[in-house]
Amino acid sequence: KNIGNTSNQFSGIRNKNYIPNYDISKQINEINSVSNNKTLNNNEEKDGNSVSVSIPEGKNIAAFVGAHGNGTSFIVNNLAQLLSEQGIKVAILDLTKNKNAYYIYTLNEDALREKSFRCIDGLRSGVADGIQVSKNLTVYTTLPGENPSIDDYENILDTLSKNYSLALLDCDFDTNFNYFAQSHEIYLVQTYDILTIQPLTAFLNELKYKNILNPNKLRIVINKTLKLRKLTDKMVIGGISCYNDPASTYINTLFDKDNVKYTTIPFEDQTYGRYLERLVDCEISLNGYSKIFLDALQRLGDMVYPLIANEKNKTKPTKNYNDYGKKNTKTNYSFNSNMNATLNKMRNNF
Repeated sequence: KNIGNTSNQFSGIRNKNYIPNYDISKQINEINSVSNNKTLNNNEEKDGNSVSVSIPEGKNIAAFVGAHGNGTSFIVNNLAQLLSEQGIKVAILDLTKNKNAYYIYTLNEDALREKSFRCIDGLRSGVADGIQVSKNLTVYTTLPGENPSIDDYENILDTLSKNYSLALLDCDFDTNFNYFAQSHEIYLVQTYDILTIQPLTAFLNELKYKNILNPNKLRIVINKTLKLRKLTDKMVIGGISCYNDPASTYINTLFDKDNVKYTTIPFEDQTYGRYLERLVDCEISLNGYSKIFLDALQRLGDMVYPLIANEKNKTKPTKNYNDYGKKNTKTNYSFNSNMNATLNKMRNNF
């Protein structure tokens, strides 16, 4: 479904008076400039050569990754919709093995399927011609399975950075590690299902072993949050912050759990129900989502693409955004012995 934009909307511009009613025709008073002043300077060795991708000023590449079932694609698709409706020129790059975006955004149309076959090779050659969802949102995907063309991360990211203000990378644990090395930020999508923590920490531990993991780039999105008595956000973050080897012979700290930035997305039956129903029609829309959910999505949007030009009008963070560890610093964030035993049994399967 295409979403039109008013004549006052331009790519890379946030609306300083944006109110989450998602009626684009009512969005006015666009900000004249946004500057993130972010430069990518990570180098990665490939075939003996040092390779780096330089991102122009005001650009951003954010990678999202999480265990299967934690809602990574759900977060990426809705966040892209939100920011594109605010006038930011956004690209989604589907780097997952299953290629969910292929099934959603090709709309079961031959012309769009054919475009998806060509769009990755187009990025490699400097041509940004993906599936145009709306004026400010383009999706790049291809057939599920192995695709060697996607490994050409240098040219792909270079083309995206030259043509879009924001590139959202929908990743999984099979994604080429170089995409994580070159991203400005890595968003770890985790739920309260602690049984999915071990695969995530094993993945992060491998990034660290390959000297790719930069803790300063890590952000956490706790998805599908609920009000539980025995499980808290801080316990989940504490669980993600360390890798325990299957034999429990050593613990490898992955990042500082007391200072990592994070935000939460609530679990709501109505919101997820609407999302699933629209997938039947291959449609992503924010219409009908609750204000609570949209506010949470907006906070995430402010993390991914900060409104630098108008700091005082930024969405006010909630108490669980970027304040982790500032209060109750003596709280025990560890799981009890019974849960650790359960996790240890699970680790033997990975």
